[in-house]
Amino acid sequence: MRKSALILLLSLSLLGCGTSLVKAFVDSPEVKGVELAAFSVKNKQAIFKIALYNPNAFSLPISGMTGDIVLNQMIIGSIDAESEQSLAAHSTQLVTLPIMLNVDDLVKAAKSVLNRGEAEYTFNGSVMTSVGQIPFSKEGNLSIQDLISAFFR
Repeated sequence: MRKSALILLLSLSLLGCGTSLVKAFVDSPEVKGVELAAFSVKNKQAIFKIALYNPNAFSLPISGMTGDIVLNQMIIGSIDAESEQSLAAHSTQLVTLPIMLNVDDLVKAAKSVLNRGEAEYTFNGSVMTSVGQIPFSKEGNLSIQDLISAFFR
């Protein structure tokens, strides 16, 4: 009985220490990869898949995700969403981020693609966990053919 009471008191006192104590004993997840999985103007959506590795012996909840996709230096879509997902212990998981595209901004960016002859994209974002924000970034190129076909997918 005394041992249980001592553990209960210790647990309650540790709760008051805040997230700095949690961060001291919990390793941050690692971004292992970011991939543009789909890009569709018809569906007004870009889908990115983020591979996250959880080095801890317990699962970590994901509380939210944020990010912006930029095409030829113009923001064409953003995500700011809450999540109820968890990263499994000692494993790598794919987290899917569907981003709604702003069609007006996408059309402006598409015009710049035709003028410049190239479509450079950047996706900067972060995944929020109990340990903190885990930032990631992905840069790439879409061919003009990819961009034109995205209007029909």
